[in-house]
Amino acid sequence: MDVPVFSTSPDPTCMYQTPALKAALAKIRLAVARKQGLSCIFGDVGMGKSSLLRYLLSGYMADENNVISFLPSGDTASPFAFLKRISADFEVAPQRSRLAQMDSIEEFLTEKHADGKTTIVMIDEAQLLSLDCLEAIRSLLNYETNTEKMTQVILSGQLDLRDRMMLKRYRAFRSRIVAPVVMQPLTAEETEAMIAYRLEYWQAPNPFTPESCRRVYELTGGVPRIILLTCQYAHDIAVERKLKRIVSAVINEGFEELSLADRKSAGEAVAALATAE
Repeated sequence: MDVPVFSTSPDPTCMYQTPALKAALAKIRLAVARKQGLSCIFGDVGMGKSSLLRYLLSGYMADENNVISFLPSGDTASPFAFLKRISADFEVAPQRSRLAQMDSIEEFLTEKHADGKTTIVMIDEAQLLSLDCLEAIRSLLNYETNTEKMTQVILSGQLDLRDRMMLKRYRAFRSRIVAPVVMQPLTAEETEAMIAYRLEYWQAPNPFTPESCRRVYELTGGVPRIILLTCQYAHDIAVERKLKRIVSAVINEGFEELSLADRKSAGEAVAALATAE
C-alpha cells in the first residue's frame, strides 16, 4: 500500500465523522459563532482529539474573517512566554512585561472585534498547560463586550485536564467552559465504517471481512489510533503473504505485532503507546 490509508497523523482531510463527532463539531462551532468564549475537547490518548482540532483549524483558516493562533502544545515555560507565543501569531509586538503584553493583546482584540473579525486561540496537548497559563487564558476571556467574548479559545487535552478542572482551585476557569466535549470510543459498527471509509477515501480495495472488522473492535475497544495501527499491521501481513482477504487470524497477528496482545485492555494498550511516544 503506497498511500497512507491507516496513517495516525491528525490529517483532517480523511477524518471519519461519527454522529458523536458531528455533534461535537456543531457544538464547538456554535460556541465560536456566538462568541461565547471557551470550548474544551477532552479525551483519552488515541481518541482523535488532535484530528478534531485540526479539522476545526482547517475550516477556520479557510475563512478570511478569522484571525487564528494555533499552539500544537501547551508546554510553555511561563504565562509570559505563553502570551508571547500567541502575540507572535497575531503579529503583536513583544513587550518587556506580562502586563504590557496583555495591554497590547487587548488593543489588538479590540481592533479586530471592531473590524468584524473573530479571534481564535487553539491549543493542542492542553493538559500540559500550567495553572498560571490557564489563568492567563482566563484573563484573555475577560476581554469582552456586553454580549460577546473578544477571544474564542478551543483547548484539546487528555482526561487528566478534565480531572484537574474538577479541583477547587480550577473552579474559576471551569466556570468559563461553554462547550465541553468528551471523546468516546467507536462502536463496532463505527469501527467497520471507519475502516471502509479510509480505504474508500484513498481509493484502495477493501480486503477486510465483517468478521475481521469485528475482531479489530474487540481487540482495540474502539480506540481510533489503535484501530488504525492494527489495520496497518494486518494489511502489511496480507501484502507480504499475497492474501486477498484479511480474516480475523490476520487481525490477531497484526495486533500482536504492536506488542499489545498481552495487555489487559485497549486502555492499557493506548497508555503503552503514549509512553513509547
